Amino acid sequence: MQRIEIDGVRVLHLPGARRTTMALVFGVGVRDETFATREVTHLVEHLVMGTLPKSNLQRNGMTTVDSTHFHATGRPAAVAGFIEGVCTGLRELSLARADAEIGVLQAEDCSGVGGFVESMFAQRYGLSGLGVAYPGGPGPQYLSDDTITAHARRWFVAENAVLVCHGELPEGLRLDLPRGPRPVHDAVAAREQHGAAWGKSWAAGVGLMVTSTGPWDPALRVALDVVRERVQDVARTERGLSYSSGIVTQDVDRGRREIVLAVDAREGQEGAVATILWEQWRALCQAGPSPDELAHVVEGTQQELEDADEDDLLLGNLIDAAVSELLGLVHTSNTDIQVAYAGVTVDMVRDAARAVWASALLQVPEWSEFAGLPGLDRWRACGWSSDVPSGRTLRPSALVRVLPGAAKKRRFVLADDGVGHVDEDGDVHFVPWAALDSVYRQEPARDGAGKVLDGGGLVVIGRNACMFRIDQDSFGSKATATAAAHVQSKVPAERWAHVRPSLATAAS
Repeated sequence: MQRIEIDGVRVLHLPGARRTTMALVFGVGVRDETFATREVTHLVEHLVMGTLPKSNLQRNGMTTVDSTHFHATGRPAAVAGFIEGVCTGLRELSLARADAEIGVLQAEDCSGVGGFVESMFAQRYGLSGLGVAYPGGPGPQYLSDDTITAHARRWFVAENAVLVCHGELPEGLRLDLPRGPRPVHDAVAAREQHGAAWGKSWAAGVGLMVTSTGPWDPALRVALDVVRERVQDVARTERGLSYSSGIVTQDVDRGRREIVLAVDAREGQEGAVATILWEQWRALCQAGPSPDELAHVVEGTQQELEDADEDDLLLGNLIDAAVSELLGLVHTSNTDIQVAYAGVTVDMVRDAARAVWASALLQVPEWSEFAGLPGLDRWRACGWSSDVPSGRTLRPSALVRVLPGAAKKRRFVLADDGVGHVDEDGDVHFVPWAALDSVYRQEPARDGAGKVLDGGGLVVIGRNACMFRIDQDSFGSKATATAAAHVQSKVPAERWAHVRPSLATAAS
C-alpha cells in the first residue's frame, strides 16, 4: 500500500485491480449527531450525490455509525470524475434540493429506529455517541439550513478525509475539498456499570455486549465466537428456539471497543434464549473453550479470509485502514488477524472472557417475561429514578382519569432542575436541564379526510435516553401549553427543534 497526498488529502493506493475503485472516506457518522440532528450526515451525502450527472459507474454514498463514504468502480478516468464531482458538490454545497432529498430519506425510512446492535449501544451510552444510532430522531424535516451547512463545513473537509484507491490512480486527479481545522469528536462517557447486568429494550432479539479496553485482543473475539456456536447448538439445533446469530465489533476510541453477540428468538421464547446465552457465557468464563471448540473457530476464520474474493478483501482492508487513520484507531490487517488467531490458546480465551465479566450486559425485549438471573444486576435503559421529583405536577384530564386504562396513572412534573415523567407502570423518568438533548412540539396528525388521529403534544428528549411526551389527547391543551411555557423558560432556543417552514404542512 502506497501513501501519498493530493491537495492536502491523504491517499492510500493499492495497485493491481483490473478496474479502479476509489472511495472518498470522511471521519464522520451517526455518532457525531444528536437526537435533534439525526440524519444530517446522511442528508449531506444525499445532497452531494444529487448534484452528480447520470453515469454507468457502479457508484454510491454510504453513512455508517462512524464514517461516510463516496465510492465508485469503473474505468480510471470516469471514477476520477466521480470523485472530483463529489469534491465540487461539497465545496459548493447547494441546499436547493434539501426538501426533495428529505423526502427521499423519509421514503427510505432512514430516520426509523436502528437495529438490535444499536439498541445495545444506547444502553451503554444513552443518546450520545454510539447510542444516538438507535433512535430515529424527530425526522430530517426538522433539520434547518443552518444545521445542514454547519455540519458539512465542520466535518466534510480535506483535513477529515482519506481517499482510497484500488487499481490505477489517474494522473492529474484533483481533490479540491473545503479546508478547515481537523474536527474533534465529542467525548462520550459510558454509563457507570458496577457488575454484570441485564436490561430490556424495545428491540426484538436477545444479545450480550461486553466492553474491551486496551489493544485489540483476538482471544476475546474467539470467546464470543465459541459462545455463539454453543448457543446455536442448544437454542437452534436442540430446542428450536432460535434461527440465527451474529457478532459485531465497534471501536469507540483507540483503547475501547464494544462487542455485541446478537441472537434472534422465537416469539415468546426470548427469556429462554437469554437464559441459554447467559449460561453459555458464564460456563466459558469459568472453564474456557475445549481444544476442539478453539480449533473449529480458528479454522473457520482462516478459511473465511482465504476463500473471500481477493479484490473485495483488499478494498475492505484499505477502507478499514482509512477509517482507522481518521479516527485515531490501530488498524489490524487481515494478515494480522490470521497470525493473531493462530496464536490463541484455551487459557487466553478463558482469561480474556473473565477480564470483561463486569462489563457484560444481557438484553431482552421489553415484552419478554424474563425477570433476571442470579448474579445479574438490573440495568435501566434510561434516566430511571426511584423518587418522583418535586415540582408542579400535571395530571391527565378528568375524562382520561375516569376511563379504564393505564394512561390515567401518568404524571408530568415541572421541576426547577429538570422535567420528570411517571409512566403507566409507575416508573419515574427524569431529565435534568443539563442532560436535555432537545424538545419539540409534535403537530396533530390527520388522515386524508382531515380527521385528527393524534392531537400532538410536547416531546422531551434527554441524552440519558429518557424520551417522553405530554400529549394533548391525555393531558389536554391547557396542561400541554403550561408544560411548553415552563420548558421554554429553562431551555435555550437552540435546543428547540422546528419543522422546516417549507415542510410544515407535510409534516403535520
